[in-house]
Amino acid sequence: MADAFDPEAYVPQAAAALGLPIAPSDLGDVLGALAILARVAGVVMAFPLPEEIIAAAVFTAEKGDA
Repeated sequence: MADAFDPEAYVPQAAAALGLPIAPSDLGDVLGALAILARVAGVVMAFPLPEEIIAAAVFTAEKGDA
């Protein structure tokens, strides 16, 4: 089983890798939002899909598409 996601460890590393400064006053909000997103993503990823399902093609927007 994979280790539990730890936003407090992930956010500083990801921000540094992307060169994204996060103000100390915003860090708590970023950690909270990422924790919620990770919890929701866990529910989505746990949804069982049948083996015979075929993945959709990659969507690419064409000029003029709205």
